[in-house]
Amino acid sequence: TEAATALAAALEAARATAADGSFDDTRWMVSTAVTAENDGAEPTIGVTETGAPRGGTARSGGFSGAEDAPAAIAGWTGARFARGKTERLVVYTDVAGPEAMAFTPENLNRLREVSGLSGETVPASGLAIRSGWYPAIRSTSLTAAPEGGSVVYNAQGAGAEAGLAFAGTFGGGNGGYDCSGSACSVTLDARGAPTAMAGSWFFEPAAGAEVRVPDYDHLYFGWWLDAGEDAYGFQSFAGAAGFAPGAVAASMEGSATYRGVAAGVWTTVDSSGGRITSARTGEFTAEATLRANFFGASDAGVVNGEIAAFRDAGGRSLAGWRVTLDSARLRSGSASFSGGTEGALGAGTIGAGSWEGTFHGSGGASDARPGHVTGRFDARFPGANVAGAFGAARRNAASGR
Repeated sequence: TEAATALAAALEAARATAADGSFDDTRWMVSTAVTAENDGAEPTIGVTETGAPRGGTARSGGFSGAEDAPAAIAGWTGARFARGKTERLVVYTDVAGPEAMAFTPENLNRLREVSGLSGETVPASGLAIRSGWYPAIRSTSLTAAPEGGSVVYNAQGAGAEAGLAFAGTFGGGNGGYDCSGSACSVTLDARGAPTAMAGSWFFEPAAGAEVRVPDYDHLYFGWWLDAGEDAYGFQSFAGAAGFAPGAVAASMEGSATYRGVAAGVWTTVDSSGGRITSARTGEFTAEATLRANFFGASDAGVVNGEIAAFRDAGGRSLAGWRVTLDSARLRSGSASFSGGTEGALGAGTIGAGSWEGTFHGSGGASDARPGHVTGRFDARFPGANVAGAFGAARRNAASGR
């Protein structure tokens, strides 16, 4: 009961008292930066903090990964972090595994470690290795250095025939590294990545080699909760990594639908005769749907939607739960918007609250309408609260519907 009532108060306090109903990002926790990578086997998610809470006390120590990660939802990977005994942080991201592509200059240039390959011939003469490309190089035929150190491999003798050669990959493509002259060496760090390569090195890809391009552009969202002894703190957050800004423009026409997922926390406090009879808290996942009518459409320049199909942490349906995201006005030149919410927790239980969102990226040169959206929401009911965040991608980009 104490936990449920404290969480309800924290969810109320997580929104600023400003007239626009905006969320308070800095009352409890500092800004959250999320990093995500996926090598094709298992995503790796990290979080860091920057700045300091406004009017609060800076917290010591960072978050560490917790073992009880939330289950993935519709392709979104979840991670749970903890700090001390009271704080926990849940993050979801849609980072995907690397995409295999033919080993060509065009596809190699999709790697952020590689640039300026337009004049190269692949694989006829091989790639003349440049120092800026070291992050794209790996080899299992050379042993990595001890932790925190480095190891140097030197060629023996002189001339191309005596040059050092070893098998490896470039951008995930199989092949071999050869040095065409004398005095060749390669220095590896503890991760098996080169930190120096002296001499004239070339990489020759194997037949049918493919480059593996990571998913640099991904969305994330989540929430933070501090179940402290004196007071609870709560904050939701959402954002994107790698995407170009998604500001809308007055020239954008038509409509678009965005579908994705949401997650957050809920609390219910039942009472009778002035006394609390039951109280519960929990986590939820849900489906997020947004519809944008851009400036050339009827009812132009608005976005609305709903959070529906709620499920508890065990995957059981929370029947009757729904949060409607009321129409929010789009502003030309801005990627962000905000509005009110209406909610339902079963028949006859109606609530209200706030929501806000941000567009990210576009559909390309032929369709500049934003390709993704993230945001957060809440709703307050008699004796209940829900709050969380969401991420969604545009569907059927050709038609925008």
